[in-house]
Amino acid sequence: MKKRWLVWMAGLAALSPLAAMSPGCSQPKPECTVGGALGSAFATKFTRIDGDAEGPCARKDGTVELVGMQVYNPDENGDKLPDSEKLVAIQTLEFGTWYRGGAAIDPNPDLNPFAIGAFAAREPDDNEICTVPTFDPAEVVLLPGGEGGAGEGGAGGKGGAGGEGGAGGAGGAGEGGAGGAGGTGEGGAGGAGEGGAGGAGGAGEGGAGGAGEGGAGGAGGAGDGGAGEGGGGEGGAPPVAPGSHKLEWRNMRVYVTAANLGNQFEAEVTYSEESCSATYKVVGVWPAIDCRVYAPNPEPGGAPIPTDKGDDALCVNPRISPELKVKCDAGAGLCVLDADSIPALK
Repeated sequence: MKKRWLVWMAGLAALSPLAAMSPGCSQPKPECTVGGALGSAFATKFTRIDGDAEGPCARKDGTVELVGMQVYNPDENGDKLPDSEKLVAIQTLEFGTWYRGGAAIDPNPDLNPFAIGAFAAREPDDNEICTVPTFDPAEVVLLPGGEGGAGEGGAGGKGGAGGEGGAGGAGGAGEGGAGGAGGTGEGGAGGAGEGGAGGAGGAGEGGAGGAGEGGAGGAGGAGDGGAGEGGGGEGGAPPVAPGSHKLEWRNMRVYVTAANLGNQFEAEVTYSEESCSATYKVVGVWPAIDCRVYAPNPEPGGAPIPTDKGDDALCVNPRISPELKVKCDAGAGLCVLDADSIPALK
């Protein structure tokens, strides 16, 4: 099967049109799918249920992360999958950002930042649930330093050359440009991507993550003293160690009806690094909607300033189905499902 490289937010659902209905006929079941459109994603809560409780693999516990999904039927040499099978790909923002230039990674083509699985059936079961029992793993191997890749709108610069003081290059000037990765020597600083995430700090002592203008500070160096410079929150992101980072998804359940075409899901995922692993229960809602409260900018014409407060009323949004039970997660500034399992209906 030919694999396609997917960007993290390519959640374009492949839907078949509903068959024409004559008077007196019942509405047929929709095909299994996941919510999504180009440029949008699920707001997904991670809750640890097993494994590493205090080490680096526990870092996702209680977090909300953007996750992109896409349904498709690939073909190779004209050979298509059987009509009974339908694939779904899933990718986190973090893995997608690393792959697209937010960090120096192993270019091995056998390593995919997304995971792929197949729906167990073409249509939902009697409970309106579509399942994906297993996925191929998603894996990204972070290198200690190297070139910062291209962010949207511009190119990342090169990381430091491994000696003391190597500095990461600046991220692209376009929106979402990611800062380049810092050098591997002491004091390597991640580049500052305008509008996106700062690059990762160097792997040596004291490497500071670059501060993205309008985005999140980059991760600090993996050695002693590395600290991310926050582009919004205090301290920035915690350090992420070089080496293998893997996500193994399984038991995905997607709620699919004619009114709610795959706009909520739940699954289990095991996140592992080279020294640890932890398993999480995740629940996600599509689309991701900003519910953060913003303060006026004292600068004339300046953009509103985000606060650490959220507003549940902002989750009453025409883009979110009115049937879903949602709330605002103030820490993430995103609307999330107000439940630990699906379907989360009012």
